[in-house]
Amino acid sequence: PEPVKTAINEQKIVSPEAKQQLPVKAEVKLEMQISLLLPFDLEHVNYKTASLFDLKNAEIAIDFYQGFKMGLDSVAKQSGAVNFKLNVIDSQDDPTQLAAIANRGDVKASDLIVGPVFPNAIKTFSIYAKNRKTPMVSPLAAADPATFNNPYLITFNNSLDQHAFKAAKFVKTNLSPKKVILIRSGQADEFKYAVPFKKGMDSLAKGIPFSEIGIKAVGYNNIYKSLNPSGLNVIVLPATDRIFLLTILPELEKLTANYQIAVIGHPGWEKATFLNTSQLELLNTYITSAYQVDYQSFQVINFIKDYRSKFSLEPSEYAVKGFDIGFYLGSLMNIQGKNFFTELKNYKAAGIHADFNFVKDSRYGYNNINLKVMRYRFNGLEIVN
Repeated sequence: PEPVKTAINEQKIVSPEAKQQLPVKAEVKLEMQISLLLPFDLEHVNYKTASLFDLKNAEIAIDFYQGFKMGLDSVAKQSGAVNFKLNVIDSQDDPTQLAAIANRGDVKASDLIVGPVFPNAIKTFSIYAKNRKTPMVSPLAAADPATFNNPYLITFNNSLDQHAFKAAKFVKTNLSPKKVILIRSGQADEFKYAVPFKKGMDSLAKGIPFSEIGIKAVGYNNIYKSLNPSGLNVIVLPATDRIFLLTILPELEKLTANYQIAVIGHPGWEKATFLNTSQLELLNTYITSAYQVDYQSFQVINFIKDYRSKFSLEPSEYAVKGFDIGFYLGSLMNIQGKNFFTELKNYKAAGIHADFNFVKDSRYGYNNINLKVMRYRFNGLEIVN
């Protein structure tokens, strides 16, 4: 009988030495191109005669750039699928230069444009970004996104309207006062906060008695006539003027002996070094804030250490903001690639200075709505909401 034939699968045996010589397929990563438009304006600065004011915009730009790049670098160190190509461009804070910048090849090819920084330049450049449907970031301006009419705009900084609405909601939900009184000094700038606050009270806090008084009409000594003798009175001060605040706050302090008072201050008070924090604590004062850094946290300690190591400088507020924005956007790109823009609303994150939670407006793009309410306490500010 003939022998039985069996099928044998032949396998090519490769020695360890040969394996080392086999070509290794390189990992191809997606490239995301980002153009960073900042007002360095260095060519117009005379370093021999420049004042601190002359260098202010350049310092903002440099600090933001350094922080932003650190944020991208931190993402790049993680195992991901994206390489970042960063184009750094001097916008010179000049709207007339933006047409030439918009027509640069690297800008046209960008997946994302960060900047310009100031409202007039943002408004001008939005025209080009909108026409090309290129996502564009407003990183620092506190202007209302409606000003720019750009559905491809990503606004990180909260507008004054958002601050006012947040304060009105807090008054309604957390303070439940017997009366709310908005006191004006008569300066035009106050309306930027007073008007949206009143709208917030109308829509969010119906049923709470609300009145608005001008200090010139009633005088400091007659404020008590507007107060409710029993229950909490919330006094809203939309002013940032130094003389007015240093005059009215002591008058309000006198009233605490006979009335229950809480004060809602303008968010700009956070940087007003002339204010007496002990007095503000006595007045039960609250402000809204988009910028808080916990210097005891592990993440902040590491960031400051790395920043010092790289630049031999202390990170400014703008470096911190740059880092958070760079890390947030880089992380989202690392996850979603070219689709990052449509996924903004689904990606919430906590930065080292702020939390990011975006909502979409079909006309004005994505807006960060996260804000904190702070209370003056223990000679400083603490988060209460």
